[in-house]
Parts: sequence; structure tokens; C-alpha cells
Amino acid sequence: MTNRHFSSAPVTLLVAGAPSPEPCLPAARPPRRLDTGAVNAALARTATRRWRPPQPRGAGRPPEFLLVELQQTYEADVLRAALRAVDAAGPAPQDRADALWERTVDGPDGLDRVLADLGRALAAGARLRAVLVEDRRDGLRRLFVGIAAAPSARAAELVERLREALAHPPEPVTVPTSALQREMLRQVIGRADHGGRHVEQLSWNWHGPLDTDRFTAAWQSVFDHETVLRAAFDWDDTAGDPWMVLHERAVPDVTRHPHGAIGWDDLLEADRHRGFDLRRPALLRATLLDSGPQDQDDGPVTRVLLTYHHAMLDGWSVRLLLQAFYRAYLTGGVLPGGERRPDVRDHAHWLDAQESDAARQFWATRTAASAVLPLAPDPARHGSGRARRRLTPYEAVRLRGWAATWGAGESSALQAAWALLLYRAAQSHEQRPPARAVRVGFAVTVSGRGIPLDGIDRLPGALRNPLPISVRVHPSTTVPQLLAALRDDVLDLAAYEWISPGQAHRWSATPRGQRPHSLVVLEHQPTAPHHLRLETDLAAHGIHVENPVPTGTFTSYPITLAAHYDATGGLVLTTTHDRALLADRDAVELLSQSAHLLRTFPDLPSGLSTSEVLRSTLAGHPAPRPGGPADHPPGPDAPDAPPDGPAVRLEVLRRAARPGAGWVLLLPPPDAPHTRYPGTARGWPGPQALGVLRPAAGPPSPAAYRPVLAPLLESPAPVALVAAHGSGVTAYEVARLGPPARPPLVVLLPDDAAPSDLFALAPLLAGPPPP
Repeated sequence: MTNRHFSSAPVTLLVAGAPSPEPCLPAARPPRRLDTGAVNAALARTATRRWRPPQPRGAGRPPEFLLVELQQTYEADVLRAALRAVDAAGPAPQDRADALWERTVDGPDGLDRVLADLGRALAAGARLRAVLVEDRRDGLRRLFVGIAAAPSARAAELVERLREALAHPPEPVTVPTSALQREMLRQVIGRADHGGRHVEQLSWNWHGPLDTDRFTAAWQSVFDHETVLRAAFDWDDTAGDPWMVLHERAVPDVTRHPHGAIGWDDLLEADRHRGFDLRRPALLRATLLDSGPQDQDDGPVTRVLLTYHHAMLDGWSVRLLLQAFYRAYLTGGVLPGGERRPDVRDHAHWLDAQESDAARQFWATRTAASAVLPLAPDPARHGSGRARRRLTPYEAVRLRGWAATWGAGESSALQAAWALLLYRAAQSHEQRPPARAVRVGFAVTVSGRGIPLDGIDRLPGALRNPLPISVRVHPSTTVPQLLAALRDDVLDLAAYEWISPGQAHRWSATPRGQRPHSLVVLEHQPTAPHHLRLETDLAAHGIHVENPVPTGTFTSYPITLAAHYDATGGLVLTTTHDRALLADRDAVELLSQSAHLLRTFPDLPSGLSTSEVLRSTLAGHPAPRPGGPADHPPGPDAPDAPPDGPAVRLEVLRRAARPGAGWVLLLPPPDAPHTRYPGTARGWPGPQALGVLRPAAGPPSPAAYRPVLAPLLESPAPVALVAAHGSGVTAYEVARLGPPARPPLVVLLPDDAAPSDLFALAPLLAGPPPP
């Protein structure tokens, strides 16, 4: 039978017996000042009858402690601060960090277990512990405070000090938000259906055993060390900018689903649309999904999903936190050391100290875009769309090497491809004359970590920043010139990475210029200082983790093109778009054409103009048609999305020695390896450009060659088709695509043809085609 002694204050003293505590005061009774005398008397009467948690039969004497139930609800941060103030003389600050537990129970049995754990913690040496219990049955929250065995006067003193600390809670620590954060928050605050905007996800496979408790403890340790993970936003609904609130503690949200409980694609979509309560800390959560037996040939596999909000974290930051998590997991869920500095407070102070005069002057001198991606708003379309294409590791290496020869990176190549597509879309939409220059505009991301703040490269936060750029594209512009212009434009932004896109637009010299409708992102990830050691230590526990893959963010831009490298070195391109502003077919076409341009860039002669590049690479590819029939969703019998790239690609082995020298195009036999012809280019003696017409998959029809060959056959320069054994019929059919008055020359090689035989044809091919 449970014995209880009550004071006249809103507290309950529970002593002895099995726990089944109920509130001891009526709910309508207002709290009064604690009567210390009554508490002393109650404690004196029960000094020898303290709380004993239930113990299994045969166990030793259970620990005894005093349990106090407070009849008023307090915020967890207020409780934690009060407990720290009361127990200021405790043995270790790290021990006091977990003075308040937050638990969820399903009924009295669950409460018994929680209170037993509380007793064990006090028996282990803690003087004061509290647990905030939420009952899932009715959603009520109850607070219990445990006091280790002590004289009644000392216990009463602790209760009185706790009441005083709760009556005068400390002011919360607040930090001003950045301009970038304020702009993102304005797009989601007050919107019941935010559609997962600014919610990003990283996923990967975890091979080997995964202990959920250890996994959660490791993230808890990272949360305790990282201020940004204990931060949330707050705002006044009537006026003012939102601000950041730094909480004392935050509990990670970790959920594990057994195999078959939910499909992976459904989990991704549901978790993204779930969003976050921005007023509560922990704007990062983890979800685990166990794989089926068919996927466990080499041991258990668990799919891990990290979801976070871009107003608090960016992709670089989450990868930094993931490195810390792995270290904590390897050490049993405990991360050594204290809080990371610098943190979001230091970054906010740095931003507050910046003068904006130089930035205003910089943006006032920049020319805004006159053409952006045309849109076709349609309220009948809803939600967001996503599509993905991939460049193979070989294609990615070629692209990176080609860009490097022109003093640029693959990010500039990605931007150049997008600029060409915007130029083409603007001309098609507005029916511009082909000789007119167009200044196209879009947004690119900068890291935000180029600022002079020590340790900024290891600081987690919302630093990655989209800024607008514009570039002038003329029909005579070459791709290397476009690369250089984009590279220099992005480099100019380096000194002002901390400026938000809204500020840049307001300060622009031409505010009437259009805001960009698209964003181009190249994902980078920080290098782990001890990456190999981490892999080795994980392998010692039978664990192998794959490289995290982003799923794509639904940003404030109508379409976002994001690129990242996968574990094999392939370059993965992903678009996410707002269906209400851009049709699915247009978005997929833009993605496919971007991938095709990136594959083609390394093969293009350096002197080709923009108009020639578009004709030779995108002939036959439709330009996006905003407002056209493609805006309507396809029916159930509609074909799948267009294939990734054309059926035939032109691979340039050697560029022409002079303008007008013409082309020698090799048609390889079926199933010929890719290594058959590249060596021939080194010994080619002719002035012509040497190329290979490679089918993408299987023998294509002669009409499939038209998009590639049409621009070449229409030019006055001579073209010769050289067909190996087995490709003669195809060569003659392809030749018929040319003008009847000036068809291309067709040359058939014997079965045993050597490279020297092709070299001997160079003088003949240099002359005019025979009559």
C-alpha cells in the first residue's frame, strides 16, 4: 500500500510502496508559496519510510530516495536551468548536464520503470534528478523530482531553492538571425502547407550491426556539443524579425522502422512533408529502415535517413556533424570535449559587425539579367517534382579535365550548360532574332565559409548562400569564353558571400531586373581529418557505411539543378521543381539536355560559337515550351520521360587544323569497344577534324544520326563517313541525310584495315568529293 504525505503547497511527497502517483491537489487549486514548515513536518514523519523503487525478487535492498511531484508545467529549459542552479555544488558539470530526463510512457507500468531508473541514478551518486513524463494516453505531462537520501532539513531546503529558481527563470539566450535565415523563414512561417520547402535529406546504407540505443546516445552526445542542434527559432506574430533561441538541451529524434513497415520512397516523401516545428530545437532527425532478408547476404543492412532544415543547417554542416557522430558511436555514444567554438553565436556576432557600404556599392555596379527561365504558372498543378540523371565516372573525369584546361572547374561547366539552356529557352519563348545577345540570369550557391572568421570551415550552420549572377550570351560567344565569364563572376562574389539574395536584389543598379527563376548547386563535402582511421575503426566493429547521398531540396526557386559525386565518382544531376510554375516535361527536358551538354563539352572544337554548339548538340531536342500542351500532365498511356541523351553522340578525337577543313567521321562496327579509335587521333595526318559517331545503345536507325549530323552536313565544309566492316549499309543510309547536290563521301574499310590504311586516305579526303 502506498503511503503519501502532502504539504499545503503544489508539491506531492511520495514515500514507500509501489508507485501509482496521482495529482494530490485539485486542478483548479492555485499554487501557493511553499510552506517549509509543513514540508519539514512531512519529511520528519516519513524520515524512515522513503521511496523504494520496485525490485525483482531476490534482489538486494533497493535504493531509497525522496520523490516530489510538482503540480505545475514548466518548459524543459527552465527546469534544466533551475536544477543546475539548485545543484550548483554538484561534483561535475558534465554530470549535471543530464539532470532532467524527458520520457514518454504508456501507463502506470511505464511510469514505474522510469521512476525506478530515477532511483538507480540517485543511488549511483547523483544528488538531484528530475524526469518530465508525458503519458501517451492523455497527453498530460508530469514532473517528478528525485532527491537522494539526506536529512529532512536538507531535502526541504532543496525543494525551497528549486521553487525559487522556477519562480524566477533566467532569460533565454537569443541570437539574431541572418538575413538569409529571415528570408527562408518568411517563406514557411504561417503556411500550413509548406510542401517540405527548405527541408533537405541525406541517406545512405549502413552495413553491419546497428545498436539503436548506442546510435541515439551518440547523436545525443553530438547535440550536447553542438549549439546549433539545440537552437530553434521564435518570432512575434504581429511584427519584428524572427530570432534564434539557444536551448540548454535538445533530445534527438531517432525512429527505427522494421522491414516492410513502410516503403523507402513513401518514407522519403512523408518525412519531408512532415517538416519541423521551428519553435522547438533539434531541427535534425534520423530515421532508420531495416532491410529485408534478401538484402542481407553479407550481414544486416540498415537504410539511414537524416532530415534537416536549411534555415538552421546546410549540407556541409550536416556532414561535419556526421563525422562527429561516427566518433561518438565508436566510443560507446560519448563524444569527448566541450562545446564547439566558434558556433552560431560567433557567426552572428561577426555578421553584426559588418558594414554594408562596400557590399551595396559592389551590387550597384552589377548588371541584372534581362532574361531568366520562362515560366508557365498553372494553379491546376500541385506539389513538387524530382528527376535525376548521371554522368559515368569516365564522363565526369573528362568533364573535369576539360574544364581545367580552360582554368575553370566542373561547377563553371555546369553553369555554362545551364546558361546555354536559358539562352535557348529565352529565344524560343520570346522569338528573338538569332543574332541578338541575351543576358541570362540564375542563382548559384556560395559556401558562405570564405569569411575571415577563425574555424569557419568547421562551423555548422546555415551558411551556404544562393546569390544571383548574370552572363551575356551572344551567338558568337564560344564555350571557353562563357566558362571564363562565369568563373570570374563567381569569384567576384567571394568577398560578399554573407549577403543574402534579397539584399543583392534590392541593392542592384537595375532593380527592375528579373529575379532568377533557377538555382544551380554543386555539392561539396568537407574532408575528414581522420577519414581512413574512422573507416578502419568502424570496420573493426563489422560496420561499413556508404557515402551519404542528397535527395534534393525543394527551395524557393521554381527549379533547382543540383550536382554531387557518388561513391564511384559519377556525377549525379538532380532537379527539383515547383509543378505550379514549371511543367514536369519541361523540367525533365532541361535536366536531360544539361547532362547531354556536359557529356559533349569535352568533344567540342574550342572555336565553335554558341549558335553552332546549340545546333550541333541539341538539334532535335525540344526547347521547353512554357504554356504549351506539355504543361498538362500525361495520361496513363503516355510514354516515359525522354531518354538521358540522344541515340547517337559525336565524340571528337581531334579538332580541325584550320577553319573549313571539314570532318572525317568514323562509324564503328556494332559492339566495338570505346578504345578502338582514340589512339588513331595521335597519328592522323590530315587537317580535318576526326570524330566517331557512337550509338548510345544498340544499332540506331539512320534517322537517329540526323540531330548530330544536320549542322555539319549543312555547312560548306566537306564531310566524309568512314565505315568499318559491318557498318557499310548504315553509312550509305546516313549519307542520304545530306543535301542531294552535295552528299558526304562514304569510304568503306576492309575487315583487316589497319590505322595506316585510314592515314593513306587523308590526301583523298582533303580534296572535294568525287562527282
